[in-house]
Amino acid sequence: MKKKKNIIVFLNAFWRSGEGMSGGDQMFLQLFGRLRSSFDHFYIYTNKDGKNAVAGAGLDDIRYKISAGIFDKFNVLASYIFRTLKALNCLRLKEVDVLYSTSDFFPDVLPAYIYKIFHKKTVWFQCVFHICPDWRFRKGNKIKNFIAQYLQKYSLFLIQRADCVININSIVSNYLAGKGFDAGKLVINTPGINLKYFEDLGSEKNVTKYDAVILARLSPTKGIFDLVEIWKLVVLKNSSARLAIIGGGDLSIKNELLAKIKVSNLENNIFVLGYLPDNEAFQLIKNSKVFVFPSHEEGFGISIAEAMACGVPVVSWDLPVYREIFEDQIICVKENDVQVLAEKVNYLLSDDKARHILALKAGQFIKKYDWGRITSDFYKILNKYGQIAQ
Repeated sequence: MKKKKNIIVFLNAFWRSGEGMSGGDQMFLQLFGRLRSSFDHFYIYTNKDGKNAVAGAGLDDIRYKISAGIFDKFNVLASYIFRTLKALNCLRLKEVDVLYSTSDFFPDVLPAYIYKIFHKKTVWFQCVFHICPDWRFRKGNKIKNFIAQYLQKYSLFLIQRADCVININSIVSNYLAGKGFDAGKLVINTPGINLKYFEDLGSEKNVTKYDAVILARLSPTKGIFDLVEIWKLVVLKNSSARLAIIGGGDLSIKNELLAKIKVSNLENNIFVLGYLPDNEAFQLIKNSKVFVFPSHEEGFGISIAEAMACGVPVVSWDLPVYREIFEDQIICVKENDVQVLAEKVNYLLSDDKARHILALKAGQFIKKYDWGRITSDFYKILNKYGQIAQ
């Protein structure tokens, strides 16, 4: 039997603080929670919140390398710089066979890149799930968008040295191939959902009921400001319609959202609930009629998959990636056409039969993304590039 491999995981861009986890963070926890026994020494570079998330996922016998708590008191960019410098002590670790970077943010990329320079035989697996759009047209703060785009360009330059680049859709994979990445290093492995969890999640009778729900980080790219315009049109035909917005985020963005809701006289129709634990959040979704998701950027759309598993129909903007991931199982509307999206929501709110049929079909379709199958595919990728012993 082969000796088990030692692995370093860079979960170094973890930034929870009430916002929930990124798709890359969740994917790491789900996959390696199931594959922990395939490795010997397991090192994770992260912060205190990241450690808590790993422990909560059931990953045990982990050798943590925790960044100082004071780093998280700075803004994101400064914190990432300090975490990166701290993570460079990974060079002291010997006999590491595998590197795994959970995101393309530089605190996850740069330490792996430098380690790879000095340990050429170590196999580096790098996740790239999303390509930043042009900062000039991206929703949100232009300065932040400019920095994000060019930091990603820097990361992608370094990532070309990785042995395997994991994407979650063909759009990203084709983009990287077009930028000169070795096509033989590019693989697609989508996120998944825990079907058993959703099957076991009963409908609590005492849960507050909303007509529609969204679960997303409070960010302009998630379309949270679009929701105000959409819901203003929904209540013209359904004055009592109630929308719940679940998700944490920057306080300034939350305050701007609340101000727009107030100006639009929608304080009795839109409720900003903030970050909620999974059970509470998914109970609200399961007891709603429609899941509204006007996000402008998605690599996969894990919230959509979770809503489908809850048995709730989804209405969203028509992003190209959805055609690949969800095919025709969700209702897609031309991006920024708030009038039509509002009409689709009202249609589902008023037609119980149509809503039930769409939800039933979606619930059957989403079974293809069960974590069991996704993990099996991922294990084959690990073996192909890293020869991981079980």
